[in-house]
Amino acid sequence: MKNYVEKTFSTGEFAKLLEINKDTLLYYDKIDLFKPAGTHPNGYRYYTFEQFDQFVAIQSLRAVELPIKELKTYFDAPNIQALQHLAIEQRDRVAVEIQKLQDIQFFLERVVTLTKEMEGVSFGKVIIKKLLEEPVVYSEEKIDWSVSMEALYEPCTHFLKKLGVKSTAAHGVVYSKEAFLKGDLEGLNYLFCRLDNASARNKPAGQYAIIYHQGLYDEIYKAYFALLKHLENERFELDGDIYEEYLLHSMVAKEEKDYITKISVKVKSREVSYQPL
Repeated sequence: MKNYVEKTFSTGEFAKLLEINKDTLLYYDKIDLFKPAGTHPNGYRYYTFEQFDQFVAIQSLRAVELPIKELKTYFDAPNIQALQHLAIEQRDRVAVEIQKLQDIQFFLERVVTLTKEMEGVSFGKVIIKKLLEEPVVYSEEKIDWSVSMEALYEPCTHFLKKLGVKSTAAHGVVYSKEAFLKGDLEGLNYLFCRLDNASARNKPAGQYAIIYHQGLYDEIYKAYFALLKHLENERFELDGDIYEEYLLHSMVAKEEKDYITKISVKVKSREVSYQPL
């Protein structure tokens, strides 16, 4: 190791050690940001292993777009206090950028999941599927269906923004089982979002009936009729709340008539009572 530390590196060798293009070293030398350790008698520049950490620091700070002028100011007179201040400041900037990238990742993963789900959809057909337990967050206030559809977007946007997620999150309206059975869809209903955070409650695992509706929202009642008819024919009964989930909508269709809505509800086999002979 001692020999390696004492070794001098040509521009090409040092670039290879750093896994960069040697033009970067030539450019940094030209602007007096990072210069070679010295020059051999034959006129060739050389670098030393001790310069490795300094260059890595420069590249890291350049990656977060710290101006070259500020970098030169620091490296003209490096010291512990200035380095700590610089690191704290850039660490906070990086944290913001990481959060932005995580939001983008969440968006892309959600789009991939939803588009794959919609590939095999048969509209108007009820399927029975076992689902795992999952965390769900509910809005604190119920929905006011007396306002216009445009006005309904405001609480939905506020709800998702408060949770820190984008509109591609799995979200929609949940109707309580009791209100639904009474035909009171304007009764107990709230916004929901499938998200794992401190305020989430677990949506139970179990057997769910699922139906997909493609079309105007004013016609979604047709999907509900088909769902209830299927459950009646197959001797199922509701065993939980009803989830109405909106799948990408304007991202995959220009017109509302092509929007897709997913309805799901936990069900159980209806108990059959037998009359004694």
